[in-house]
Amino acid sequence: MTRQEGGTGAMDSKELKELAGADSGQILHLLEDGAPLFQYPGPILLLDREKNIIGANPAAMSLVHGIMSGSALSVIALVSATLSSGGRPQNMKILDEEAGRTTDITALPVDSGDHVLLLGRDISLDQNLRNALVESRQRYKDLVEISSDFAWETDINGKFVFVSTSGALGYEPDELVGHVADDFVSKIDGIQVVTPFNAKEPSTGIEFRFRRADGSIAELEASAAPLHTDDGDWLGARGVCRDMTEARRRDAALAKARNRERLMAYIVRTIRDEMDPKAMLASAARAIARSLASDGCVICRRTDTGNLTVAAELGSAPETFLADLLKSGAETLTPATLTDAEGVNILSYPTGYHQKANGAVVLWRDHVGGAWNEDDSDLMKEVSNQIGIAIEQVASHENLELLSTTDPLTKLLNRRTFQQRLDDRLAKAGEGGALIYVDLDNFKLVNDNLGHQMGDKVLLDVAAMLHDAAGKQDMPARLGGDEFVIWFGSADREAARGKAEGLLKAAGTLAQYAVDETRKVGMSIGIACIAGQPDAPSENAESLVARADEAMYEIKHGGKNAYAFAKDPGAKDPEESGDRSDGH
Repeated sequence: MTRQEGGTGAMDSKELKELAGADSGQILHLLEDGAPLFQYPGPILLLDREKNIIGANPAAMSLVHGIMSGSALSVIALVSATLSSGGRPQNMKILDEEAGRTTDITALPVDSGDHVLLLGRDISLDQNLRNALVESRQRYKDLVEISSDFAWETDINGKFVFVSTSGALGYEPDELVGHVADDFVSKIDGIQVVTPFNAKEPSTGIEFRFRRADGSIAELEASAAPLHTDDGDWLGARGVCRDMTEARRRDAALAKARNRERLMAYIVRTIRDEMDPKAMLASAARAIARSLASDGCVICRRTDTGNLTVAAELGSAPETFLADLLKSGAETLTPATLTDAEGVNILSYPTGYHQKANGAVVLWRDHVGGAWNEDDSDLMKEVSNQIGIAIEQVASHENLELLSTTDPLTKLLNRRTFQQRLDDRLAKAGEGGALIYVDLDNFKLVNDNLGHQMGDKVLLDVAAMLHDAAGKQDMPARLGGDEFVIWFGSADREAARGKAEGLLKAAGTLAQYAVDETRKVGMSIGIACIAGQPDAPSENAESLVARADEAMYEIKHGGKNAYAFAKDPGAKDPEESGDRSDGH
């Protein structure tokens, strides 16, 4: 028996048979220094029946120490088993955890069973490779089984031949194996669907719809690779499908939220950037209609009586729906989505501020634009909150404007605002009209004898008379105390006379506040007219009031309860005085 240096350490069956047929003397000779077994890289020991070590090579020193110290119990047991085996070789593996080495020990009986030859072979590399392979296979198996991905393989006919045990969209593997994969694909008529189950080329990112076991549809994304024979013939495909349904839903929800946020930012910015509060709601209506792709928009606001009135309108609103809405109380409104008899799709949502209803937003579009969906309603809900705030801002602005421009008691224009607005009117070319100045007769007696509360009632009655006499383009005002004015735009001398006589007639009811019969409450009226001719002298509010006031004092000093016309600017003589009247 000869062995070359540098061998792998493994003995073939022929060499083992030679050793098994050798006697102990021959084996000891082979273990001598420089002999083949001496140079063997694995441990070799020769033991007698009493388990005494007769010979060993250098590689067996650790086993020698273990047997002699009694710590190598497994090796000693192997020797005992071999001696009692009736000449049959025995085998075992020894793991040295400290050295990280695994040794394969073969025990051969020699000398007809009087001795045992132990041959060891380091199989650490083989064992490690085998363990790594087993671990890799187990890892792959575990990953496939616990993965939510749907692993599969199809044959040449497109039928499933393998399906992972989990992640198969609710199916048991047996429910899919043997069936044509494309039969489970959800298809839309007329649309070509690419699936991975018959892949001829490696591919990734294939998206398609697959029917789940419960009948619902899953959005899948697949990667696939073709299978071929050694000759290159196509055998089928293998791949993995990932269920992207929830991811797609999340992406859609995120996109929807971003779009809603963008539209809301646009609407809020439009409202915020509008400098004129009165135009704020009109700008909001345009922004809402554009954002929600509607044919038009109406914004209604709550009146003092609790009903609704149109505050801004873009487009022609559905008449019947809007009429019914305006008849409703703001507190009774609820969100509404409907299609009217004309086929117009309507979306209405109430607005509010601090838990109190203050209006409504109405959108509409025809059948071409389509019906309103849940996303539209969700956006409308957010929009209505902003419009509720805008309505309140407009109301607050109007209230401040009312406080700054009107008399607190009578709600008529105050002196400053009246003069500013009249100056604006007079600045327009060709603006003519008449100013009637009213001063109450014997009003001080009411305050002094009946109290200021009764005096306030008189002032409120006079304010009501001026309101009744004024048209939409006319401006009544309280200058202060018991002094009132009213501007009648475009009124000529005769029209002004009729207005003055009408006021004197209405003032007859003020007699009820008289302290005594000789000093009744009435009106002294002065009238200042402006021709409105291009060559007429220019005049402002202050000079008109002064002229009318001067004419009123003529009545005051001439008997009261009548009217008189002021002289025209530049005239040397007074104009005609009106006939005096007691109002009856």
